[in-house]
Amino acid sequence: MEDKLRINGKAIYTPKGAAREYGRIGCNFYKGCPHGCTYCYLRRGAPSKQLGGNVAVLKKSLKNEVHAAQRFVRELDRWLVPCQKHGIFLSFTTDPMIPETRSLTLTAILEAVSRDVQVRILTKDATFVDDECEFMAWMENISLTARDLVHFGFTLTGRDDMEPHASTNYDRIMAMRRMYAMGFPTFASIEPVIDWRSSMMAVRISLDCCEHYKVGLRSGVGKDYYDLVLSGFYIRDMVEEITGAGRTVYLKESTRSMLQRCFIEEECERILGKTVDADGFPHTRE
Repeated sequence: MEDKLRINGKAIYTPKGAAREYGRIGCNFYKGCPHGCTYCYLRRGAPSKQLGGNVAVLKKSLKNEVHAAQRFVRELDRWLVPCQKHGIFLSFTTDPMIPETRSLTLTAILEAVSRDVQVRILTKDATFVDDECEFMAWMENISLTARDLVHFGFTLTGRDDMEPHASTNYDRIMAMRRMYAMGFPTFASIEPVIDWRSSMMAVRISLDCCEHYKVGLRSGVGKDYYDLVLSGFYIRDMVEEITGAGRTVYLKESTRSMLQRCFIEEECERILGKTVDADGFPHTRE
């Protein structure tokens, strides 16, 4: 029955397609992002007009931040049971931790935590850890047990040159280390893999403070963008290093598909057997 659940609120909704690999329930307050990442899907084609732009602006269906917060609370209470089971992911149409969006993200965190709802945040912005008087002060006030509900995720590509206005990958890892030390769960989106060497380096540097990894390939590139054989070995080694450090890893569908083209079925299943599914459960053969 829950697979048929469709949430279509002004703030909270059910993602479709590949987005569901990050969250079964999403929340978008804003659209547009100033990071200027050259690979971003929000900057290409039809979606760029609907979702993109270099400035984060409140969605037209939300009148102002007060209205947005009210709608979020109303929708959270309406769909509380599925939200408590699956958590809420922020955000697919902007960076939820840049200064322009951070206030509503904080509201969402506090309202969700008060209802025992997990929140997963994915960002390329590390400046929020310097926001001591506002955001970080509230994080300090969250009880140690409740901190398990607030997951801080960082996109790590290892390619600052392709993310000109985002925090550096190094600064993101330092911010992750800070939140990990405070007792908040952490994860990394190793997506898109621009080149395997950079992605592997990002994994190795963050292993001491990152608990979970999601690995995905770059979209909108030619079939020959990745060297098939080289990619297979990198995927295998990445899984081995992550799990060997006691961390978990999820290979997105794009990555699993490439892996299956690289190895015979037995070896592929051996590698996948060390991974988890999108919900964090051990991989099972489909």
